[in-house]
Amino acid sequence: MSEALWALLQPSSLLVVFICLALFATWLRWHALAASLLTLVLVAIGVAVLLPVTEWIAGPLEAQVAPEPLPERVDGIVVLGGAVEWRITAARGQLTLNDAGERVAAAAALAQRYPEARLVLTGVFGDAFAQDFRAQPGERSLFFGPVFAGRDIRYLGAARSTFEDAIVALAEAAPVAGETWLLVTSAMHMPRALATFRTQGWTTIIPYPVDYRSTGSAAPGLDWDVAGTLADLDRAVREWGALEVYRRTGRIAP
Repeated sequence: MSEALWALLQPSSLLVVFICLALFATWLRWHALAASLLTLVLVAIGVAVLLPVTEWIAGPLEAQVAPEPLPERVDGIVVLGGAVEWRITAARGQLTLNDAGERVAAAAALAQRYPEARLVLTGVFGDAFAQDFRAQPGERSLFFGPVFAGRDIRYLGAARSTFEDAIVALAEAAPVAGETWLLVTSAMHMPRALATFRTQGWTTIIPYPVDYRSTGSAAPGLDWDVAGTLADLDRAVREWGALEVYRRTGRIAP
């Protein structure tokens, strides 16, 4: 239900709704209303192109959790899902990343830097690709390949949300006192993810944000990538909304 509601209320969907309403108003010969709705759509697109709206909305969210210096030793790395196009990956037999692919790239880089670290990757569903792709890394591994053969890598697909990610990852990793773990996810997602993990009791996990969508500067400038701007705007608005929902429902501490 929440996914369906968000699909309707996200900024890009609202623009489509207004266009459909304008067409319906035109069919009813309510030309003034149709013109007003289309004007609203054009103004919204113009604002997105001419003003740094994404910077205004995504920037403060991404700035909430700053990257921390990497420690000398890391016992484990948790990488949150959402970066892999599983249907295409399964169909083509090779790893296909979406626009959050930096999560997987960071996982590979960190795993090479810390060869003794355990890896826990969430968002990996067993019915999305062949079972041999979920086995220990080998020549056909979609994630890391033979370089990582023999590594302790856990794939978790049971979680359906960040809240469940924290629960299953904590149960699977079972960190003990004195261990150092990293949490890898998109910078925009990190405030909610880190707060959720720490609320569940994993208070020492170290954030490693990647996949930034803002520069940290709110200087105006033309951006003709309307589709990309709307996608980033959708993502930022959704993340702010999810953060508020998590606070109100007690999934993260106030």
